[in-house]
Amino acid sequence: MLKDRRNSSIRRRLSTHDLAVAGVFGALAIVLSFTPLGLIPLPNPTEAATSLHLPAIIAGILSGPVVGAMVGLVLAVSSWYRFGATFITFADGNLLVALSAAFLPRILIGVAAYYVYRPLRRWPALAAGASGLAGTLTNTLGVLGLLIWLGALPAALLVPVFSMNVPIEALLAVVVTIPTVAALRSVARQGVAGAREHEE
Repeated sequence: MLKDRRNSSIRRRLSTHDLAVAGVFGALAIVLSFTPLGLIPLPNPTEAATSLHLPAIIAGILSGPVVGAMVGLVLAVSSWYRFGATFITFADGNLLVALSAAFLPRILIGVAAYYVYRPLRRWPALAAGASGLAGTLTNTLGVLGLLIWLGALPAALLVPVFSMNVPIEALLAVVVTIPTVAALRSVARQGVAGAREHEE
């Protein structure tokens, strides 16, 4: 009985719709990673603010923490492909530290977005905005926080990054997430309603 429940839970988590969401937003994460759209130039130590985290946030909201983590993993792999040497440099040559900073926060972006959205879902705009903020902080502060905690970067670096990167990245996440989630949920509801009418 317990095994059947677990199998049913896995099927619910990885439905055809969820896999489609993971595929679409995973592909979008790759596009952002390999084009200028994913980085916004800024005059600070990291030289850019990022929009790379947006697909993982939206995927987590739409299809839950498992799909959000999958898209975050795609983001982490594609980012590592492009910027792995930079992570290793920041980590002072320590590969384990570099991999931890590059992968763990990215995988958790969509997870954090989902668990912030869920208790606020009765107020969709507030929920989406708060999720965008949570995903942004998970990404930016997660990466830098791990590098600082593991001794790879000085704590003083948090101040310029937090003052320059986080406000822009958070604002971008909120502005993009609220209308995007609202539009996609509206389309999904119309699709369900149309399917029911067709069955009747």
